[in-house]
Amino acid sequence: MRCPNCGARMNRGSNVCFKCGTKLSQIQEASHKAVKQARAEFEPEKVVYTTCWPNDLNHTKTLLFCIFLGLFGAHYFYVKRPVPGIIFAVCWSLFILFYAVSYFVLGPQNGYPSYDSYGMQMLSVFVAIMGALVFIYWIADIFKIAFKRFKVPVVLKTK
Repeated sequence: MRCPNCGARMNRGSNVCFKCGTKLSQIQEASHKAVKQARAEFEPEKVVYTTCWPNDLNHTKTLLFCIFLGLFGAHYFYVKRPVPGIIFAVCWSLFILFYAVSYFVLGPQNGYPSYDSYGMQMLSVFVAIMGALVFIYWIADIFKIAFKRFKVPVVLKTK
């Protein structure tokens, strides 16, 4: 068994992680709704990322957000992880915008837009790689969420 907080191996039947000291009862009673309050109070040390899904976070809704709006980072915004969500949204939006503008403004020649300058060719390659990386991470996130390997922020219950 692995610790849902740090991922270290735990002995069978153990209720406490020997590496990080997290009790399994704390993880099972953790709150996802308290993350917003902990961040607002500038107490990021209270926020823990775990693969153990809390009761106040809907797994099915997260998976649907990822499948249908995941390329724009909706699943990250839903689980209160805005930084990767913004990265997904910006990168995929730039990818769509660049290729839409290049197709409709430059026009296709032989099925592909023509880029006259070396700079435009390099920008096209950069944007294509950026879009491909977002797409690969999106597919990986679908599988992570489906198999509950996606890390979600929670605030542990203190005793």
